[in-house]
Amino acid sequence: MSSRFIAVLLASTALFAYSSVPAAAIEPDAAAKALAAALVKGSNVEATYDSAAMDGENIVIEGFTVARKSESDTISFEEVVITSPTEGDKGVFQSPEIDFTGGTIAGDATGSIGDATITGVTVLDAAQTSGGIAESIIFETAEANNLQITTKDQPGNITIARLYVEASNLIEGVPQDSKGSVEGITIPPEAFPETGFKPETFGYDKVVFDVTWDGSRDLAAKTATIRDFTVSIHDGGDLSIWGVVGELPDPHTLNDPTAAGSVSKTKVHELTIRYDDHSLAGRVLDFLAQQQGLSRADYAKQISDALPFLLIAINNPAFQEQVATAVSGFLQDPKSLTIEIAPDAPVSGDDLMALAKTDPGKIPDALNASVTANSAE
Repeated sequence: MSSRFIAVLLASTALFAYSSVPAAAIEPDAAAKALAAALVKGSNVEATYDSAAMDGENIVIEGFTVARKSESDTISFEEVVITSPTEGDKGVFQSPEIDFTGGTIAGDATGSIGDATITGVTVLDAAQTSGGIAESIIFETAEANNLQITTKDQPGNITIARLYVEASNLIEGVPQDSKGSVEGITIPPEAFPETGFKPETFGYDKVVFDVTWDGSRDLAAKTATIRDFTVSIHDGGDLSIWGVVGELPDPHTLNDPTAAGSVSKTKVHELTIRYDDHSLAGRVLDFLAQQQGLSRADYAKQISDALPFLLIAINNPAFQEQVATAVSGFLQDPKSLTIEIAPDAPVSGDDLMALAKTDPGKIPDALNASVTANSAE
């Protein structure tokens, strides 16, 4: 899919410092070839260009295209400008900024990309790197604006106002710190299935949401800290996750046949999942209550009264009561719902699977899980 190509252009990045030693300019074709090879390293796509020439201190590449091999999916840019590129000892070339303009998406998905920019760039020799793009091109920030995408099997034009990535703390060619956002993701009503649950069902003319993240890895401790991962529905609500997880598998092994076994060894040190409502829950409750011919308050009470019976399968009376109390409080006054996991010692996926087979009722206790409603953050 074309989204894969967007990810290739905007994948994980890293900070680097320029050498203070003067460096020589690089030839246009050499820079264009190195950039093309670095951008598609480790993926099933290839990059080509029509021409490359000097324009003052900059290199201008015309007709830069990324295409999926043996298929018709492409992303093309009318022009790519490499600002003041220089040869150096940190890669094939370095540049303070590379700009992509006039983007066109073609194939199973069609659309456009207004512009894209990467800054603080070091393009490495792709033939000398063993990993993918994150190890073949290093840059401080990546950004793309005004994306419009239409797929053949789904009606409606999906738009994204802005994608932005920052990365730093480079270790062995891979950034350990990453933060960024995908802003103004807009899904039109015609993109939803023909069911009763469409945006207009809940008073929206379209669905608009943002995604933000901020996190880091600690290689020595084998942990990842999620400072923030939030999905925000405009005029709806925010779903946020933060915490610490450990024993993460090497990203390079996630496509291996044994990947599932590696992921199951991931350990939860602490984790918080929180939903803050800004009207979505109320809209859903109003709709469902209307379907039942009830007021929202009566409908919320009806669900609250049924919760103790619905939660019997958990087989943990104390936790069942806590969940029922929290959910009931949220339904009556939707503000926030928070799940906190803080085990005395890190708990792995394998540990939870073993409990699920022998005594699933102990899982909430093993996780030291708690559920609260309408609490201050």
